[in-house]
Amino acid sequence: MLDRSKITVALLSAGLGTRLRPITDTIPKVMVSFDGTPLLEHTILLLRDQGFRKFVVNLHYLPQAIIDHFGNGERFGVEIIYTDEREELLETGGGLKKMESHLSDTFIVVYGDHLHFYNFRALLDFHERHNALATLVLKRSDLPANGDIAEIDPETNRITVWHPRPHDIEEYGNKYYLNSGLEVFSKRILDFIPPKGPVKLDAQILPLLIKKRTDIYGLPTEENILDIGTPEKYEFAKNWYREQKNKNHGT
Repeated sequence: MLDRSKITVALLSAGLGTRLRPITDTIPKVMVSFDGTPLLEHTILLLRDQGFRKFVVNLHYLPQAIIDHFGNGERFGVEIIYTDEREELLETGGGLKKMESHLSDTFIVVYGDHLHFYNFRALLDFHERHNALATLVLKRSDLPANGDIAEIDPETNRITVWHPRPHDIEEYGNKYYLNSGLEVFSKRILDFIPPKGPVKLDAQILPLLIKKRTDIYGLPTEENILDIGTPEKYEFAKNWYREQKNKNHGT
């Protein structure tokens, strides 16, 4: 079993938050508040309480707000390292490549603009058991056009086809799932990412690898994993967050 205290969590936090303006005119998207707690803090504390201790955060838009709040992570009981993308936004793949020296042999990727209470135990166990290159958490959605779509083999959970945005899938069949933005990778994935420049992992790297390899898997979940990328989605997520907190506190 993998020791979660030794696993690095890559928190992708460099996005501009354009769709969430004017809320993000003065703060990064990952710092929007949920009952007084920044989204990124909620994510870090959730993962800390599951045993993770090392985090790498990429920075681009209004980075000082993140650095000032979290520092080196000590007051949150974790270690936080930053990678600087202020000169050029490197997208998901390029951002991970820049983090390479800080990542463990198995590492987790979490999109910083997603709200969830997901427990990573089953994901890590599945990934290790299958000696996978990548294992992605997959979900259903009422709006499949809003994300990258995976087709999986229902017997093995192997991802057989990848449909990056934009695509023409309007309704789900039994084999279609949406990428949730929660992922675990072997560090070997970085060998397929160019050393410099912006690279989109989901649009440029994964489609090619899925065509060639049999060790990329999807693990479906029924849990809510919410993108907070627009004012409407943010309002919905805030209400759902309060409901979950009330349930957890028995109120």
